[in-house]
Amino acid sequence: MYDLLSKYLTGDISAEEKQILFQQLKEDEELRKEAAGIQNLSALVSMANEDGAASDRQYRSFVGMRKKRALLFSLRKAAGYAAIVLFSVLSTYLLMNYAGDKEDELVRYQEFSTPAGQRAKVLLADGTEVWLNANTTLRYPERFDPKRREVELHGEAFFEVEKAAGKPFVVKTNKMDIKVTGTKFNVNAYDTEEYFVASLVEGAVSVSCAHDRSNSYALLPRQQIVVSDHSSKVSPFENTDFMAWKEGVFIFDDMLMTDIIKKLELYYDVSIIVKNTKLENFRYTGKFRQRDGVESVLRKLQIVYPFKYTKDDDKNLIVLQ
Repeated sequence: MYDLLSKYLTGDISAEEKQILFQQLKEDEELRKEAAGIQNLSALVSMANEDGAASDRQYRSFVGMRKKRALLFSLRKAAGYAAIVLFSVLSTYLLMNYAGDKEDELVRYQEFSTPAGQRAKVLLADGTEVWLNANTTLRYPERFDPKRREVELHGEAFFEVEKAAGKPFVVKTNKMDIKVTGTKFNVNAYDTEEYFVASLVEGAVSVSCAHDRSNSYALLPRQQIVVSDHSSKVSPFENTDFMAWKEGVFIFDDMLMTDIIKKLELYYDVSIIVKNTKLENFRYTGKFRQRDGVESVLRKLQIVYPFKYTKDDDKNLIVLQ
């Protein structure tokens, strides 16, 4: 399967081999999961940050968490490791899941996940653009249903939805569904977070919450809805700093250190233990480049509030003292 997948990703697969590969993926769920990880990595090899050295480190770190290193190395070599930050998943490689028994009934899905410390731009089949923040997964069909465009999100994303008359666009999350026709909005829906937030920049959306499907909320531009397992609240917003991640920037505006730590754990997929309890009540305002990494953020925080930290790479753990 890995030889066939490698050929498929590099475009050297025959029609007969492609049919064999699709059949294997259809019949074996474990193979589909493994293929998903390889697909994510194959897309990453064509993406680099402005800082080549930093990008190299992130690539090696991410590859280290996966098995099939020989295949990934060949993919990286074939892609030339081009120095670009943005890419379209549709212009790279596809991962297929299937439904139905006949060839013409196959539904092809793509699933893309961004690793810690990275972001990506995805172009959907209808022309909709989606920015994905770190540690985010987007699942969507290669071709949308004629009457409804539907995607699944785990994490944070910014959507610029292409207008299509009679074909609403729906973003499904664990706590809420957002329905639009053509608009720009940000969705923060990490499964580890207590609150999910949908923030409308332009257009109009209708939000249905999992805890109360009998009601829906219509948002206007510059309004956001905060949803938990048991409540929903709509309020206006003016400050858009929380969407600066699209540009690769994190902005903390008078934020508690404890909340900053939670964000760093989430964005960089690292565990952080705070033994210096004095730090928990400190607040901080600052701007950081996402690509610089978690230690760069900690070093800047040290300037304002002196503390020491140790990092255990084997345990993926940072301790603040």
